[in-house]
Amino acid sequence: MKHRTMLLVTALVCWAIMAVVVASMVWGSPYLTCDCTPAVDAITGFQLQLGTATPIDVPIFTVCETETPCVAPSYRICWDAAQLPAGPFSIKALSKNAWGVSNWTLPLAGSKSLPTSPILLKMVP
Repeated sequence: MKHRTMLLVTALVCWAIMAVVVASMVWGSPYLTCDCTPAVDAITGFQLQLGTATPIDVPIFTVCETETPCVAPSYRICWDAAQLPAGPFSIKALSKNAWGVSNWTLPLAGSKSLPTSPILLKMVP
């Protein structure tokens, strides 16, 4: 009896973990990413600039959500876009290595807007 209870608990825990993983994949934030950098560039980091704000350093990644993984020493940006303020935005990026920094990319422009509330809730028989 103890073995069956332990098996049931283990199955429920595994199911709960899988549910959280699937939910995070379905409802996760959009991520800002880029193609894998050339290995010869020896990238050590990236910077993002949101509008005219001070640029921020972002780490390097080999894996970003559903994108095909990069093979080190190639890297990409994987920045959680949930950090964007509501409304219109503009983002540009640059790469860094031991020798300096690249030029800024062309800006990526868009708008972060939340959905409207459901209209006229009602009960139906």
